[in-house]
Amino acid sequence: MSVKKQYIPEENPHGTPYFPFQALSQTDHCGQYFAPYHWHDEVEFLCVTKGTLQLCTEQESYLLEEGHVYFINPGTVHGIFGHSFHSHHYALLFPLDLLSFSKYDICQNEFLSPLLMGKLLFPDGRTLSPDLTNRIGELITRASLLYQDLNATPAPLSIKILLLEILELLFAHNSFVHAADIPRDETRGICPLKPVFTYIETHYSEKITLEELSGSVHMNKNYFCRFFKEKAGKTPFSYLTEYRINQSCSQLLNTSLPITEIALNTGFENMSYFIRQFRRYRGCTPSEFRRSRA
Repeated sequence: MSVKKQYIPEENPHGTPYFPFQALSQTDHCGQYFAPYHWHDEVEFLCVTKGTLQLCTEQESYLLEEGHVYFINPGTVHGIFGHSFHSHHYALLFPLDLLSFSKYDICQNEFLSPLLMGKLLFPDGRTLSPDLTNRIGELITRASLLYQDLNATPAPLSIKILLLEILELLFAHNSFVHAADIPRDETRGICPLKPVFTYIETHYSEKITLEELSGSVHMNKNYFCRFFKEKAGKTPFSYLTEYRINQSCSQLLNTSLPITEIALNTGFENMSYFIRQFRRYRGCTPSEFRRSRA
């Protein structure tokens, strides 16, 4: 099943103020995982342990395969979408200053500060060697498992050490990217669509027109449709429908509301259309989906 992830820009930090770290274990049994485009101030480490997923970033869309790791830099727009049956991945999210040292020393000055200041960026995981990928994947998995019993002593300390070990490996293999070496044009990507994603998240329960979506980024309708599909990999209304279906799944699982009310709550005015679209994206009817996960 798809596990809903906070959509755009995420207002609440992950974890707690006392330990701002969160590990997610995401399983998709039917190839319909849907984490809508979003961004956050935390860095995110991904590790696919089973199956495949489609990762869409600011620059491109590509396949994450079993055993693959990927780093998402703070502020980067990204979405993760189902690609195969029975996939699973771990995600670690935390602010980089979680790893800062209170005493300013060589570690803080030469390694952490360049990351905190955005002078160094995490690499595209595809550029890492298989051995390095495996070692980092093991560390991500261990941190995720420790998070499941965070109150156990000394789990938070152990997690922090594992995160520093990942940084150590990346520095040891000269894997970080210098931000100054990235052409400015390559940093724009999907960012102009942020207002569209914000508009969809805010108004998905209402009737939305193409004029409203294109107007949110001050584009001509025809150009907007081409631009959106080029950057997001699907048409604006395909993305909107998938987002609405994802919201309806959340309500089916977490509320006892009638299905007709859920359809209206998520922007579907026509019940038969809602059922058709739900079957298209989830492979079953809303009532079957609710019963199968009761």
